[in-house]
Amino acid sequence: MQPTPERLIADDASLSLLQKILLTTDGTVTQLLEIYTGERIRVEKIEHTLVKGGPAPLGVAADEPVLSREILLRGADRPYMYAHSWLVPSRLPQGMQNAMLQTDTPIGQLWRAAKLETYREIVDYRREPEDPAARLFPERSELLSRSYVIRTGGAPMGLITEKFPATLFGRGFSHP
Repeated sequence: MQPTPERLIADDASLSLLQKILLTTDGTVTQLLEIYTGERIRVEKIEHTLVKGGPAPLGVAADEPVLSREILLRGADRPYMYAHSWLVPSRLPQGMQNAMLQTDTPIGQLWRAAKLETYREIVDYRREPEDPAARLFPERSELLSRSYVIRTGGAPMGLITEKFPATLFGRGFSHP
């Protein structure tokens, strides 16, 4: 039997406890980053586009609108995490659709405000030595990433991939 991404992460001795938490949590990463760094974390949108169709785990028709959203979660002076989300607007409450298109509020906070019951299934975890998103971080190291499907009512409503430098939050990392 193939080990789950959660098991692979838990067994990876090279990861710090905080890195393991960030890679396996089913809570909001933004809130965890705020607690750990002591900073207000804000969203910086990189790209925000409606496209037709989406990744296979979403199970959408080739012509169904899907929101492709790339962001950085930033503190006052530095980026902490990159995320690429594919969200199916027709599977979200109307108020959340509007907020997602018109504000920079993190997705997890929008779900909480909408009181939307969700389940996150981690479908991938990896180390990415040459990922283009590495240019967004001052460390320029390999990235740790996880991808997860968000389900509500059993249906997939989104797929999110989150990435951060492997040197960030590692053993010996301390925030100023």
